[in-house]
Amino acid sequence: MMLTIGPWQLEPVHGGGLSIDGGAAFGVLPKTVWQTVWSSDANNMVRFTCRCLLARNGNTTVLIDTGYGGKYPVIDRKAFQMESGNPVLESLAGKGIEPNDVDCVLFTHLHFDHAGGATVYDTNGRLVPAFPKARYMAQIWEWEDAILRRPELVSAYPEDNLYPLQENRCIATFRDGEQLFPGLTAIRTGGHTRGHTAFLFRDASTNEGALFIGDICPTASHTRMLWNMSYDTFLLETRRIKRHWLEQAADNRWWLVFPHDPRMEVCQIERHPKKEFVVTTVIKNEYPTKPHERP
Repeated sequence: MMLTIGPWQLEPVHGGGLSIDGGAAFGVLPKTVWQTVWSSDANNMVRFTCRCLLARNGNTTVLIDTGYGGKYPVIDRKAFQMESGNPVLESLAGKGIEPNDVDCVLFTHLHFDHAGGATVYDTNGRLVPAFPKARYMAQIWEWEDAILRRPELVSAYPEDNLYPLQENRCIATFRDGEQLFPGLTAIRTGGHTRGHTAFLFRDASTNEGALFIGDICPTASHTRMLWNMSYDTFLLETRRIKRHWLEQAADNRWWLVFPHDPRMEVCQIERHPKKEFVVTTVIKNEYPTKPHERP
């Protein structure tokens, strides 16, 4: 699937499949509600995907998020039912993109399933940046929260994903509303984490746009205000800002890219009087779905 917004060619990239607890995926929402649209296994685990986004404008190759990568031990891979290998590198290779081809890596936030693929082990067993020529960029508050190792946040930010970037001096920070490249703007949403960021590709001349919304709305089901992940650090902020940006996407007919929905890569939504928002157009489904599985 290729989507064109102004000078940008956008293409989803597979960063790996994983399973998480249904309570973590849907927070305080009762299982009797969320199981009407999501199935779970005998251990209450639901299957998500880690979706990254490749963006090229003819001069610059940008990768948004990196999935969980390939360095996690067997015990972690088993717990989350992760795929083997390094999914993001394998997916990029399938599109003809080698690690040295990536000029910039942008992070929505620095949780393991979004930043784990940022580093790899080299032939000497040292952790190094996975994309040697790239500048890595994170929202300034997100980087501060990740690197300061506060006790209440330390488990959320594995240091193996962070310090190699710092040691190689390839990490930079940005602020809310900053235009990182022509037609690409960083939007600090907060909510999921203090510095969580969505990325908006927008053609000012036509108002065509695509929003990589990040974990404030990880799947199409989470377009409903009360459907939130337990991982949200600031739950009420997530609900407020999610509504605002979903309204913008619906009213402007922007494309939405969800980071964790295995059923659809890119879609459009519209407002709905009872369901708040519904999906109207899906460019591609990764897996077959039943009608009731769409919000």
